[in-house]
This record gives sequence, C-alpha cells and structure tokens, in this order.
Amino acid sequence: MQNIFENKSKDVLVLFSGGRDSSSVAALLALAGYKIKLYTYQAGLPELTGPRGDSAPDIRHKELTQAFPEDIDRERIIEGSTYLIRKLAIEKTNIEHVIYPIALALAVHANAVCYCLKNNINTIASGYSGYQAKEDRYIEQSGDFVSLTKEFLEEYDISYLTPVIEKSKLEVMDILERHNISSNSLENKSVFGGISFDKEKAKAFWKSSISLCREFIKNMQTS
Repeated sequence: MQNIFENKSKDVLVLFSGGRDSSSVAALLALAGYKIKLYTYQAGLPELTGPRGDSAPDIRHKELTQAFPEDIDRERIIEGSTYLIRKLAIEKTNIEHVIYPIALALAVHANAVCYCLKNNINTIASGYSGYQAKEDRYIEQSGDFVSLTKEFLEEYDISYLTPVIEKSKLEVMDILERHNISSNSLENKSVFGGISFDKEKAKAFWKSSISLCREFIKNMQTS
C-alpha cells in the first residue's frame, strides 16, 4: 500500500476527469502536502458543458480550489491531441485485437509524461479506484495494468501514485463530502465502458503498443 505522506517531491500532476475518483485523489494529495496541477486529456470532442457553460472538470476544479486554495493550481492543464490514439487504436484495428481502454490509458499517460518532462514534474497520480478495478470492463485499472503503468513511468524517473486504488465507492464519496466537494457523478462516461475485456488479449495489446508510446515521447522531446 502506498504511503502518499512520504512524498519525495511536492509537485504532482493529477490525471483529472472531474469525476469522483480523480477529485478524491486531488483532495488526499492536498492533505498530504503536495502542490497539485490538474491534467485533463480530451480525446476528440470538447468537454460537455451545462447551461451555465461549466463542465464536470470545471465544477470540481472550482470546488477543489475552494477547499484547498493553497495546494491546487487554479489553472487546469487541458490537452487533446488524438495522434497517439490513432496510432494505438484506429490504425491497428485491422492488424490486431485492439483493447480500446488500454489504448486510451496509454495515450493519456504518455502525453502526461511529455508534460512532466517539459515542466520538471516527477510524480503522476491517477484516480484508478479499487471498486472499479475489480471489474473486467475497467481493465486498465486492474492491478496488472497499474503495475505495468508504474514500470513504464519509472523509465522516465516519474513515480506513480494511485491513492484510492484500494478504496470503496463509499470511501471515495466520504473523502469528498468531508471537504464540501460534491460526491455525485458528474463526468462523461467513457465510450469504451460497459463491456468486459479479456485480460490476456489486453496484455498482448499493451506489449505491442508500448514501443509506440516510447517513440512518441522521444519524438515530442526532440521536436
């Protein structure tokens, strides 16, 4: 089990969808003394907004900065390149068995690595949660793939935190409610969610895809 209070670096990039899990991660890390930048990766379409022009990440970002004004950056990082998704998923569709949640997770993490290398941040945190990790339809959150992600990030001297990976849905909601942050579900649902995936095929897809991620990061560093 990770001890987030034993932090080697005060700066952390939190992969942030505006959902309960990533929001609770931001809250826990703020309590642990980190300085937090929220990183939102848009895969294609812009964030859905409500009648007042606010999206789920906007709403939760505002709540988080009100609860932790000294710890959470008021500027949210929003990136949306679909280049790597096309390489990992769309262009490989007729070549091999594509596991789309893994493709999206790899694209998010690879782009986040590029941001960290550019901005001298050596810790990334995600909202992968225990209650979702138990389901095959959230295969990218299972223990095997969390370990693979951690190993991938370590190649770039970036540590990986998953503070709610062992927590239940009720525990995640309680973290938010204790700090007056809304605990209802706000974020968009993944287009790839709702179906189960074969773990062995997912591992094979990861293995065949990780070199593309390394090449992408290398090219981004030299461009």
